[in-house]
Amino acid sequence: MARPSSSQGLCYRHPTREARRRCFHCQRPICPKCQTRREGHIFCSDRCIRSHGRRERWERFARWNRTALRGWWVRGVLLAALLAAGAGVVWLARHFDRFLYSPPSDEWTFRPKKAREAGLDRERLDWDSEGPVTIQSPAPGTTVASQRITVEGLAPREAMVGLYVNGERRAVQLAIAGQWRFDGVALHSRQNILQARYFDNRGNNAYSRAVDLTLSAPTAPLPPPLLAEGPEPPPLPEAPALDIVRAATDRREILLTFDGGSNANATPVILDTLKSHGIHATMFLSGEYIQRYPELARRIVAEGHTVGNHTFSHPHLTSFSFNGRQATLPGVTQEFLKAQLYRAAGLYELATGRRMAPYWRAPFGEYNGQLLRWAAESGYRHVYWSPHMDTLDWVSDSRDPLFRTPAQILGGLLKQLRGSPAGLSGGIVLMHLGTERDGESRADTILEGFIRQLEGDGYRFVPVDRAAVPQPPPPAAP
Repeated sequence: MARPSSSQGLCYRHPTREARRRCFHCQRPICPKCQTRREGHIFCSDRCIRSHGRRERWERFARWNRTALRGWWVRGVLLAALLAAGAGVVWLARHFDRFLYSPPSDEWTFRPKKAREAGLDRERLDWDSEGPVTIQSPAPGTTVASQRITVEGLAPREAMVGLYVNGERRAVQLAIAGQWRFDGVALHSRQNILQARYFDNRGNNAYSRAVDLTLSAPTAPLPPPLLAEGPEPPPLPEAPALDIVRAATDRREILLTFDGGSNANATPVILDTLKSHGIHATMFLSGEYIQRYPELARRIVAEGHTVGNHTFSHPHLTSFSFNGRQATLPGVTQEFLKAQLYRAAGLYELATGRRMAPYWRAPFGEYNGQLLRWAAESGYRHVYWSPHMDTLDWVSDSRDPLFRTPAQILGGLLKQLRGSPAGLSGGIVLMHLGTERDGESRADTILEGFIRQLEGDGYRFVPVDRAAVPQPPPPAAP
């Protein structure tokens, strides 16, 4: 069969058919069956139609670029835009503090944070409400002539108080008698906002009413503030042996520990569950817990649990909640810690007729080598909790990133059981004798299932004084 011929040749898709046209975009010959008409042109495919459209748009832009930018009006608009942008940058640099520390409390307050500080400072400036912490001096609207001032005020007894100047953390101390004072506070701006923040012994915190302050003298570079905190105490050689984080891993033993601060609403259920399984746990009781619930303290003793010291009033001992550092708080001395431990122990002996076991747990898990040594000199070894075995049952707000449902808490503990060669052997689990959770969200509801699971796997529950724990170093020779 003879092949057809034409001036256009043969269709590139159908070699036996005569091509009548060429694609407007790619110029390949096509037969009538392959033709697609769009905007007065013949194309071979939708792909060529799209490619042609892109090329046309680019050519139009290129023609505009060659002609329009030569016009005086375009150059004038560009110059005006550059001048406006420059003026905006200069204005923003001179008034940036308005965006950082805006007085109205209903406006957003922006302050960049380091990753580990996220979540520590979520409150906004409050210009009106009086809270548990107040600034008494200087008064709002005061004008001062010196770049270094004294700030003082009131707070709840034994609360940790931190000072902020223009949103910047400056210093922190323990208001032992309910009063606090910071000397030598440096001012680096003409307009300043002062605020204090308190952290109480239950973990609550709030800001004081903001105080605006005007500096009349010209600002000048200052040496490091007088309020600069000292370095975090380095680990002491004997500190690791004074802090029990895990018992021996070669035994299928686990330590259930419970902290009792100021709430005891979960205690009866916990004690009933432990009693039904014949389990003895370690309870760290504060003096305030013993004062409020002496009957429960006596029941804990009667049912054979080991009771350790959780200080008297559950105070903050380091600055961790304020700045993420385990630096001993100004105001926390060896005498203060000794009094906290001895007072709690005395109340326990008065209520139960027994002596406390020689173990303690720092409130909020805030401790360092210096505090461990001071407590050891008072006769107490510290008991922490093992990694990933804090149940976080104290987090009651479901919106908090740390919140875990009872199922998530149980799943996290059992994950440790399956996820390491040692399993939970020697692990120290942290729970609490009181809770602010309601109903099914209460973490003590997992206790029954957790105990059954571990007993089924051959684990034994022991208190800290019956566990195989590292022995403390011998006392130094005089």
